[in-house]
Amino acid sequence: MLYCVKKMLRINILKSFLFQKKKSFFNYFFILYVVFIFALSAQGSGAFEFATYVIDARSGDFLYGKNYSKRLHPASLTKMMTLYLAFNELKNNRIKLDELVTISSNAASEPPSKLGLKKGQKISVRNLIRGAAIRSANDAATALGEFISGSESKFSDYMTITARAMGMKDTTFQNAHGLTSSKHLSTPKDMAILARRLIYDFPEYYNLFGRISVNVIGRTLYNTNRKFLSLYRGSDGIKTGFTSSAGYNLAASAKRGNKRIIGIVFGSSSVSLRNKRMAELLDIGFSNSKQTVSFNKLEKLYLYPNIINRLGKNSLLTLSKKPLERSKYMVEFTSNEEDIINNKINELISELNNSSNQIYKVIQFSERPLTRPLHIFETKEDYNHLSKVGNDEIDKETNSIMVGFYYNKYNAEQDLPSILLSDSSLSDKVNAQIIKDVYMKKQGFRINIYPLSKKSALRACEKLKASGELCEISNKQFNEK
Repeated sequence: MLYCVKKMLRINILKSFLFQKKKSFFNYFFILYVVFIFALSAQGSGAFEFATYVIDARSGDFLYGKNYSKRLHPASLTKMMTLYLAFNELKNNRIKLDELVTISSNAASEPPSKLGLKKGQKISVRNLIRGAAIRSANDAATALGEFISGSESKFSDYMTITARAMGMKDTTFQNAHGLTSSKHLSTPKDMAILARRLIYDFPEYYNLFGRISVNVIGRTLYNTNRKFLSLYRGSDGIKTGFTSSAGYNLAASAKRGNKRIIGIVFGSSSVSLRNKRMAELLDIGFSNSKQTVSFNKLEKLYLYPNIINRLGKNSLLTLSKKPLERSKYMVEFTSNEEDIINNKINELISELNNSSNQIYKVIQFSERPLTRPLHIFETKEDYNHLSKVGNDEIDKETNSIMVGFYYNKYNAEQDLPSILLSDSSLSDKVNAQIIKDVYMKKQGFRINIYPLSKKSALRACEKLKASGELCEISNKQFNEK
């Protein structure tokens, strides 16, 4: 009997031990799984470098932007240049919309997004343009480039030369579609220049970018930008882009009344966040732009596919001015002759000094420059307002500033560090919080920074406005988050 009891105890102890081991194993495995998922999400959230740029399309004037001169991967925003050059060929009657293009093996082998074109297949220029513009088809973009220039490498050089002619100084193209390549880079600022060119150089073709769907070789293709076109009032184009290296990019334009705004987003982490951020950017653009501005006329470009043959085969050489002709005669001075010339110059200066009250010198130093002003004001009213405020009121920290406007709290949190670093008055002594607020009859979030003196608030707001941020001075201080 005792033996049986001992045996039962051993079995129960062994079961309990095995159960605890099994439980510990699963707990350990679960912890590893959570850590792995967290690491992936952390990596994904910071994988793309975020950049924005907003301009008034009429004048090309800067309205707002962050990190906009950073060279990044443009992804399928590249196709805007491919399509620009296709429109240029059509306008100059060098190709026709119904002209048939034979698909090469290079074009057929492009990875998605694509139309699925086969080597040797014949397709019209019209359908290639629709496929590249609406569905962002890589095979269609490559086929257009090859048809225009003879090869994709020549076409990419043609694209880069055109970019330089437009003033896109930080852009280099390596292909017609925008798939990642180490030297295939651009900036939000440059892409805004290209978007403006598309709108005003080819208004007869620009409407294509605003279509929700098109028919291509018997299939209905839906616009990759249809969500934003449906979401934002006045939006009529123009191009989306995505690669794993670039993130979610978007070039968009909207027209309300006589205003037209162009916005560029690089490196968003999802389509929904990209669309929300673009809506915010265009709202800022419409808010910051003037009702009436003079149109900044675009210089006419003279482009043709064989331009690279004149500049250098498959190169980016630019034509230089004719160098000065070399002198036929070289005059060499001896050291004795140099001394004679120097003495003659000194004698002339002495004669001038003796015949005039003005003292002439070979090197004349300028007067001491004016003292740099402590504060720079955007308008005379701001200066007059500050000059009327007493010293006690200036130094009293009873003011706050309201900065920016965002549809979601995440975007406000992303901008907060750079805003606090924009001026020395926004130091560690101030508080900053993101609050819900209504701006232009829309519910969203703003950054409230306090407490600030009147002088510090004015200075900080002027600096932020100069960089394109919305900023208002308030005497409200919010303690609730």
